[in-house]
Formats: sequence, structure tokens, C-alpha cells
Amino acid sequence: MTELVSWYRMEFKIIDSKENKKYKLFKSLYLKKNRDKYKLFLLEGKKLLLEAINENLNIENIICTENFVKNFDFNEKYIDKITILSEKLFKNLTELTNSEGVITIVNYFKEKEISSRNIICLENVSDPGNFGTIIRTANAFGIKDILTINCVDKYNSKVLRATMGALFRTNIINCDIDKVKGLQKDGYRIISTTLSENSKFLEDFNFDEKNIVVMGNEANGVSDEMLKISNEHLKIDMDNSMESLNVSIAAAIIMYKIYKN
Repeated sequence: MTELVSWYRMEFKIIDSKENKKYKLFKSLYLKKNRDKYKLFLLEGKKLLLEAINENLNIENIICTENFVKNFDFNEKYIDKITILSEKLFKNLTELTNSEGVITIVNYFKEKEISSRNIICLENVSDPGNFGTIIRTANAFGIKDILTINCVDKYNSKVLRATMGALFRTNIINCDIDKVKGLQKDGYRIISTTLSENSKFLEDFNFDEKNIVVMGNEANGVSDEMLKISNEHLKIDMDNSMESLNVSIAAAIIMYKIYKN
């Protein structure tokens, strides 16, 4: 059965069937292959909706429960983008146990030209929590450009929640090692993080030049190929009882040093 809800003197159909075409599209976007196909991704929650509106993102659809739409002050320009799902159907869509009743569908971002003197490059970072935290920290410390090589999808829902909206203000460029080599020819110094004996300690670095700081996979670190082309190797001084730091923590320490340089 399809009910109607009135709001601002407009009527919205409440979708309550899993066979509905719009619902099927929304549900499919949890898979990367479908996100890439439609160039759309999902943002879960009120905060990310507000961030998307504040950043003037290209919003395709706002999926709400009836309760949410009655209690949220929508700007009129978003009225025609609202889709209301029944409470039961929304619970089937959301990944969260305690959802706020809103999911925003947004168009993919366009990658921009690199504009930063200092760039972070993430290589084979696979954990969405680490990836999202690095993006959020980069935003806090003024890093505008992040290169990614074979990393978790930036539109992964766990990544998006971890960034807390910072993704919208960060230029994330999917690339390969040849792109990094090209930037090296353009004057960027490649600094790879590694615990090798010939690595310099972070406190001995200054970041006055144009730099690409490479952070590697959580378990295996920076690839051998990247280490070979690097101009410098870097490590963080720490107690010998610890073998290594979590990649997001290490990235935060390095980005703070860059910020304070």
C-alpha cells in the first residue's frame, strides 16, 4: 500500500515496497561497481546531509522517513529531491542500527588539479576507518590534495562516516605510481615512510620544498617500487618496544609537523 504524507502543502508518496525501482537503485549503491556505474554515492545521517547542503554538493536525492521529513527544515530548492520510505523499508536500506532516518544521494566529485606544495600519497591503504581518519586529519592540517594508489574506495560508507564531511573539502585523486613519477619530474620530492636503518627521523625534516609524503599499507608498508624511486625515507622516533604505529596515527603526526613547519 502507498500512503501519502503532506508537508509544506505538498504530498509525497511513501514507498514501502522492496520492488520499487528507486529503492532498488538506492540499495545497489552500497556496492562499488554500482556507485561507479551511476556515479552516485550515499551519505548516512543528518550531519552529512547538512555538510552536503553547506558545501553545495550536487545532491541527487534525499531519502527520508516520514518522521524525519516532518522535523527537518528543508530549503524549498530540495523539496523535489525528497523520497520518503516507510520506517520498515528504511531499516532495510540503512547500515546503521540507530539511524536518524535520512540518507543523501550525491553525485561523484570531479577531481581537480593539484594545488598543494605538500601532498599525502596513500598506497594500498585498505581499512576504511584509517582512510577516512587520514582524510579528516588532512583537512584539519591544511592538506588539500591526497593521492591514492589501490586504496579502499573513497565513497565507501565507512570512509564517508569517518571523514565527518572532510572528504567534501579534500581533492582526492586516484592514480598510479607513474603519476607520482610525473610529479617527481615536476619538482616534487618523494618522501616514503619506512622503518629502515637509513631512514631519517621526522624531527630532522623540513618541508620547505614541494613534497609527496607516501604512507603505505597497514601490514606491509610502502611498496618496494615506491621506495626505490623515493628521494628520502622517513620514520617517526618512538620507544623501541613498539614495532610500528597505526597508519592513521603516523599520518597525523607527520601532517602536524608539515602544518607547523
